[in-house]
Amino acid sequence: MSDTSQGPGWWQASDGKWYPPEQAPGYQAPAADGGGAAAGSLDIGAAIGYGWTKFVENIGVIIVIVLIIFGVQIVFNFMRQIIAGSFDSFLLGAAFGFVFWAVGWFLYFMLSAGLIRAALAITRGEKPQTDMLFSTDRLGPFAIASIVVALLTFVGFFFCCIGAVVVMFFTYFYGFYVLDRDQGPTESVSSSFSVVKDNMGSVAGLVIILVLINIFTCGLGAGVTFIAGAYAYKSLNGDPIAA
Repeated sequence: MSDTSQGPGWWQASDGKWYPPEQAPGYQAPAADGGGAAAGSLDIGAAIGYGWTKFVENIGVIIVIVLIIFGVQIVFNFMRQIIAGSFDSFLLGAAFGFVFWAVGWFLYFMLSAGLIRAALAITRGEKPQTDMLFSTDRLGPFAIASIVVALLTFVGFFFCCIGAVVVMFFTYFYGFYVLDRDQGPTESVSSSFSVVKDNMGSVAGLVIILVLINIFTCGLGAGVTFIAGAYAYKSLNGDPIAA
């Protein structure tokens, strides 16, 4: 037990203390031979299955989390359209637009980080909570890392748009490294690039399936896909995953 993380796999309990991997709820020691995906590898079927199973187990709170995210976005966009039309002055309208743009990005960063926090909590054997959506812990580094990824993605559009897809693919796990391992913006992007580069086939297969799930569910499958993503992140790093 410690007041701070002592390395990969350490997890934070509800008492605010950090515990070693082997004390995680539902911890399973790596099998000597066989018995599932080895540390540092990814079983796509296991990731999807885990995402679905944990979604069903926590369906009430996850649905509320997803509805809150959709609700916040809908209310925010509605208010922006209503208020924007009330300005006669170009300068006031421009100032208002900038403020709403900044608030919109802040909400995006906070809600995205909240989804990752909830998914990571599940892999630690904890119950996801709706207040995780509004936590500002590590939000600064997460926001900076997100901006770095957004800029790299923007540059990628100049390469027949393929570059943008490549950037999004290789930076898929950056948020998990920021929020789970307290990594800085550039370090988290580098860590994501490295783990994806070493497991391109399995990560590509998983990402394609997760994207299709989100498309066919109009985003409502985010609960399943984020949990599956957290499982993949943990599995690829050889971290314990709560059963």
